[in-house]
Amino acid sequence: MALTGARRISGAALCFTAVAVLAARAGADGGLARADRMAFERVWARRSQPGIAVARAVSAVAEPAVAYPVLAVTGALAAPRTGWRKACLPCLVVAGGAAARRMASQLIARPRPAAEAWLIAPEGFSLPSKHTTLAALTAGACVRTLTSRTSAARSAPLLAAAVIGASRVYLGVHWPTDVIAGWLFADGWLRLVGSRTLGTT
Repeated sequence: MALTGARRISGAALCFTAVAVLAARAGADGGLARADRMAFERVWARRSQPGIAVARAVSAVAEPAVAYPVLAVTGALAAPRTGWRKACLPCLVVAGGAAARRMASQLIARPRPAAEAWLIAPEGFSLPSKHTTLAALTAGACVRTLTSRTSAARSAPLLAAAVIGASRVYLGVHWPTDVIAGWLFADGWLRLVGSRTLGTT
């Protein structure tokens, strides 16, 4: 038990450290920042109207108005097995992670891409990506609450982050490293709270 807890905490620390390194390196005028700009500009140059429509729809899935009802349904489905007190934990875990991400973003204060690239109106700073983090947190919390299958619990946040994050870059409001940082932040938070908190074994 103690070893599992130590691995979980060390894994979370590694994720948060990686976010800090990304924030420092992407914000400097170095190779990572240049690669970030190059990747963003390639996406920008290849945008199309059908692609924009798809990106808008995908991005909307990671809005709080969608994520929290999904979490509520997950809690209701898990309640017969875990009890109502634990059934409320997915919402609390995600809300806590979202609040922590907001504080981290304000501390890092990375500017977004130029406003002329935006196809939607963003909110706040750029890194870690809010929508990517919320999508990964929601997917991770839901899967860990409903199943104990480790592979699903690990792959769901990554898949959600990749899909939602790609839509945010396509819409011009995030750099690619913002998306990576969002996934890392969510993974670190989910590791920190642990599977037992979410009712899995």
